[in-house]
Amino acid sequence: MNAPVTPPSLVERKKYDDRQAHHIAGGIWWAGFCAFQGCTSHNPFLIIEGTEAVLLNPGSRAEEHCRQVRDKIASLIDSGHIQHIVILHHDPDWCASLPLFEKLADRNVKIYAPSAAIKPISCYGCKNPIIGLDNGDSIILSTGRSLDYYDTPDLRSAGLGFIHDSTTGTLFTGNVFGHVAEPWNLYASPGSWRALTPCNVNPPWPKKAHLNALNKIERLSPQRICPRCGPVIEDDIEKYIEAARKLDID
Repeated sequence: MNAPVTPPSLVERKKYDDRQAHHIAGGIWWAGFCAFQGCTSHNPFLIIEGTEAVLLNPGSRAEEHCRQVRDKIASLIDSGHIQHIVILHHDPDWCASLPLFEKLADRNVKIYAPSAAIKPISCYGCKNPIIGLDNGDSIILSTGRSLDYYDTPDLRSAGLGFIHDSTTGTLFTGNVFGHVAEPWNLYASPGSWRALTPCNVNPPWPKKAHLNALNKIERLSPQRICPRCGPVIEDDIEKYIEAARKLDID
């Protein structure tokens, strides 16, 4: 009898170089940076579809952070191919660099944000109008690839939501399941769902809001979860959801 073969995705992950962009799946690239003092990562993602590109949550305006994101994008495409920028929240660590990347992108770049977050995001000074996203809206690329928006209005602060890439089954969850990894790595270590705590899953918010967000994730059945910070989750997603449901959250 042959010994069972462990799937490669469950084997101890190799160490990733945070100075490089990394391919996640189906044209999705990590273009973020690692804050080693906090042992975590900040995760702008770039979706490349032919000659069209989507930049998701470009991040902080701090010079070193912008440089790292810009350099990773430049290693993949001409920044003029960025035709869409998607912002899921108005906090500066999500999008303060928006006007800088707007200037680098296609001059007709389309900027999207949850409708509830448009007013604070516009304070960063972008020139193009911001297109509002409401629950069930989709960003359709020229190839027909669809990025679907699902709102989570009961989570902390207006505007937070998810983007689901139906082509790859990738769910961009913002703060939900963003957590600290020590030492930093691009992917969550096998079995790390066992170590979940409330601060690993999301910032403090009511239990009902927490469960509603987890239910929405479960219904979407993602193949992977890409949070705004912390490692990408590909293995045992059901176990992460179940462990998160059992957390003691006020």
